[in-house]
Amino acid sequence: MMRPEVSPEKHDQLRYTWAVESIFPDRAAWKAEADAVSVEAGRYDVFKGALGRSGQQLYKALTTSDALEERMSRVQVYAALLYAEDTRNNEAEALRQHSFALASKVEHSTSFLEPEILALGWSRLEEMVKEYPPLETFRFYLSELERGRKHILSPEQESLLTQLSQLQRIPETIRDAAHDGDMHFGTVGVGREAKELTHGTMDEFLAHPDRGVREAAYVAYADGYVKNARTLAATLSAQVTTSLLFTRARNHASTFAEALFDDAVSRDVYSAAMNTCYEHQHLFQRYFKAKAKILGIDKLAEHDIFAKLSRLAPEIPYEQGVSTVLDSLAPLGADYVQIARRGLTEERWAHVFPSPGKYSNAFSTGAFGTRPFLLLNYAPTMPEVGTLAHELGHSMHSYFTNRTQPMCYSSYSMTVAETASNLNQVLLRAHVLKTADREMSLAVLDEAFYYAHRYLFMMPVLSRVEHVMHSTYARGGAWAASDICKATVTAFSAAYGDSVSFDPERLGVKWGQFCHFYEPYYFFQYAVGISAAMSIGERILAGEPGLTERYRQFLSVGASMHPQDIFKIVGVDIASKDTYRAAFKVVDGYLQKLEELSL
Repeated sequence: MMRPEVSPEKHDQLRYTWAVESIFPDRAAWKAEADAVSVEAGRYDVFKGALGRSGQQLYKALTTSDALEERMSRVQVYAALLYAEDTRNNEAEALRQHSFALASKVEHSTSFLEPEILALGWSRLEEMVKEYPPLETFRFYLSELERGRKHILSPEQESLLTQLSQLQRIPETIRDAAHDGDMHFGTVGVGREAKELTHGTMDEFLAHPDRGVREAAYVAYADGYVKNARTLAATLSAQVTTSLLFTRARNHASTFAEALFDDAVSRDVYSAAMNTCYEHQHLFQRYFKAKAKILGIDKLAEHDIFAKLSRLAPEIPYEQGVSTVLDSLAPLGADYVQIARRGLTEERWAHVFPSPGKYSNAFSTGAFGTRPFLLLNYAPTMPEVGTLAHELGHSMHSYFTNRTQPMCYSSYSMTVAETASNLNQVLLRAHVLKTADREMSLAVLDEAFYYAHRYLFMMPVLSRVEHVMHSTYARGGAWAASDICKATVTAFSAAYGDSVSFDPERLGVKWGQFCHFYEPYYFFQYAVGISAAMSIGERILAGEPGLTERYRQFLSVGASMHPQDIFKIVGVDIASKDTYRAAFKVVDGYLQKLEELSL
């Protein structure tokens, strides 16, 4: 089925959508490639039992596997982009499910590869690298296989696990269908107008200067989760259960241990990040009280947390937001800015504005060999300009990694993933504050605390809920919706102290808003990312010699090193509490400025 030709009057709107046609010109081309990948996957067993013949044979098997994965990834990303545009689109969902099945087939066809490589033994592998120098490219990959030897099973067991891997995707697929396609929240009265409340417009309602509008939107939105709590809890329970089953199948002690192992980070990283965040919750309690004073209310309620600090902050149209972000990135180099400008203004990396059925969470994605793609639900506010800078940071990270690394190292771990995005925001705030008046300063602080609160307060609190839930299941227990809600209220109540009032029933369903639960132990990575970003960003702005060049190296290494070693390139120790304390010094600086403006 061909995409319809774009009429002249729609060209203006087209520039606010991503260029999916740069991957495949139409669905017919997508299907042809999907079919071709399926055929190639079926031929991969030609390498079965033959990897040890020579270094050249092993190299051919690895490069063929990478090429197959690259093509499969392009098929997946195309389907994912169409689905994200409108999660209610049945055709897009069918393509997405087809791509999942294809990925499972590719994984199954290559499942013998890693067990057979390990069967050769490390000494033989080193000999093969010496015999055939091009294999040197894969040395780190091979060493990672050796590190994970006890977690890689026999060829027959690996084959079975890859066939069952689709089961891991089912809970999130159901959750996405219910959450993004089937949940409806009605309308909220704004003046004389009734405006539709959606996932994509919720932030705009919560930032509204009218407290009655904020409360009405919050109640309607939260009640939607209350009504769907059992369904969302069932899918999350299924996710935790399947994660645990696959964890045990691979001989990991726990889902937590597997998550740390996969990213090659020590428990010290998790402990340092989370404990430092919990120790500094008092800063956010100060923030909530200062915000209440600026808003002219006695005590902040949950529906006030994202209210605009300034009622007079100027609206920032998307084009102005793009220009501001690009100007702020100048310290990273002219070529960095040029690439970003081309991506946003010419190559259509971004799908910009909210629409019914559109995926609710901003993200950046792409495949090796494609351009980056970022999804926004842009509204003309400073926090949304921050989201643009954030997702662009992810996209630029992928751009530099893919330009520098081969396919086998073209991804990067979750531990590293949130640094480039947050660093862009550090530079954005510094740039805007240089010339900001009081109202714009408040708008910048809105953006700063939107993310500081999210990554250093809210995500760590949810990480605590997640950790208790996974631990409960590991002991043979299970949680119903009421249990997840109770744990959520307990965690947030302790974190808020006496600074925020809340309705326990509506606060209790906050967990349902976060797809991050479906990627075990993703929450804590945000604290790592933003803390490292604040350290690097402040030092770049201070003009530390050579740091910009080392940061560009950081963006380019992909998965060719372990995360803790990658951070050492830019002088950051993510296992030290000092890294996170430094971040909270930056937050304290924002807070002091806010308290000054509240006088």
